Amino acid sequence: AKNEAVAKLQPIAAELGGTLAQLALAWVAKNPNVSTVITGASKLEQLHQNLGALALLDQLTPEVMARIDAITAPLAE
Repeated sequence: AKNEAVAKLQPIAAELGGTLAQLALAWVAKNPNVSTVITGASKLEQLHQNLGALALLDQLTPEVMARIDAITAPLAE
């Protein structure tokens, strides 16, 4: 089920012009219950890629967030 959810999230990341990892980081940053996002970068290039998540923040509209929630909500059950 988790792999299916990831496959469904990939097109959303592409629509927003980012990677799946960037979408995940942006989603975490957009969450009002999260105060800190840990990027987990072990190399400078990975850090630069992860920081691309910032460009996605404004694109995570309530509609996009609802699409993501619809995909991931069954995983929380």
